[in-house]
Amino acid sequence: MASYRKRGKVWYFRITDENGEKPERKGCTDRRVTEELAREAESKVARIKAGLVDLKAERIAREARRPIAEHVADFIAGSKAKGNDPKHVRSTRTYIERVITLAGIERISDLSPSSVSLAVTALKAEALSARAVNAYVTAIKSFSRWLKRDGRMSDYSLETLTKQNEQADRRRVRRALTPDEAARVIQAAETGPEAGGLTGPDRAMLYSLALGTGFRADELATLTPEKFDLDADPPTATVMACYDKRRKEAVQPIAMALADRLRPWVAMKAPGKPVFDGMTERTAEMLRVDLEAAEIPYETASGVADFHALRGAYVTNLVASGASVKTCQTLARHSTPSLTIGIYAKTSLHDIKGAVENLPDLTSGQTTREPLAMTGTDGEFAHRSAFERDRAGVTNSAETGKDDRPISKRFAHYLPTGGDGLRGNPTDADVMVGSEAQASTESKPLKNKASDASGGNLKDADGNAPRWTRTINPLIKSQLLCQLS
Repeated sequence: MASYRKRGKVWYFRITDENGEKPERKGCTDRRVTEELAREAESKVARIKAGLVDLKAERIAREARRPIAEHVADFIAGSKAKGNDPKHVRSTRTYIERVITLAGIERISDLSPSSVSLAVTALKAEALSARAVNAYVTAIKSFSRWLKRDGRMSDYSLETLTKQNEQADRRRVRRALTPDEAARVIQAAETGPEAGGLTGPDRAMLYSLALGTGFRADELATLTPEKFDLDADPPTATVMACYDKRRKEAVQPIAMALADRLRPWVAMKAPGKPVFDGMTERTAEMLRVDLEAAEIPYETASGVADFHALRGAYVTNLVASGASVKTCQTLARHSTPSLTIGIYAKTSLHDIKGAVENLPDLTSGQTTREPLAMTGTDGEFAHRSAFERDRAGVTNSAETGKDDRPISKRFAHYLPTGGDGLRGNPTDADVMVGSEAQASTESKPLKNKASDASGGNLKDADGNAPRWTRTINPLIKSQLLCQLS
């Protein structure tokens, strides 16, 4: 049974809800209307207790009536509670509120791909780059995804909203500093004046760490002495998950030489405080001071050398070292290998010169170049025994006058595995070795024997081409026979 009371001119009522609680609810200035509201509330409680009301749908309907600003405030509060980087939290809120304003969204039910697309169009009209626009899109999509997970919406309304193509609208192309340029910048910083809130030696160590770990400027700014384990094997530097772009703790191995340089420098830093305390966010301007001192251009035809370009140099040096794609991806902390190789790893003309030199010379008009490309490195077979070289299809240049190079593994499957590795199979049967091969040759005399230049038979006992030459492409077959002859 509902109870009523009047405060000023407004009536209030109190009923027992489905949870057994008795919250007071606001009615209106007319008591009879307030009594009707109380009866409706009691009827709804009865339906809920009887299982006739979908509580989830009821909550979604209730949340849809709230102003969207309240939901944004809840989302930001949750992000702060997770311990996310305060700078990231502030920028996310700015992006979301900007999109909501441009799209004219008042309720979460108004949040749709078409409405957000209007905001994206307005942002592009402000001459923002595709990368900058995508920052807004990422923030509003994260907010929409949270609404679904938190039970405030029935679906992820912005799931189909796509991002802009950053590769087609790159406003800033970065170049990776060469090892020589990096060394000159570090040396210039070591003896340079204060810049960017850091002394010269601190800047030199900052650049060394960026080039030796691939850490971003924001991540480097969070490092404290406790985040270095320089006596471990290997030595490491750690960035907490709340500051890592992937929201995962990053324990990055570093070279022993860098660890030796870091050890006395870190020992002089105050415990619990950032080792780069005082560093400003204007890292690109700070780096330009040392680039000028080292007489290195900030911008060339290859791109600009801002602070983030140091991370590009780190990945490029990893790739140049011969590390696997998976290793490079792991150390770069990228979600996909294409991001590591396609964007961050820079290839110089000197790096690709060797590949170009190996292309066939088509200007001479001669087509007598080696028909089969050698696989592996030039010295791959140099250490093997005579038997191993024989089985691998490598001839002895002293005996045959031919190159001491292996036959491509692509065709090795079709070659005989017994004998000297150059002769054709004397029978049409599968390849045999040892006593089986001897018995076979004794039981089937050779017919129409046609020997190659090295004495090998290229036909079987019936005068047909051996089986290993019948199962391959005719063009490849002719090239292979040319090499054997």
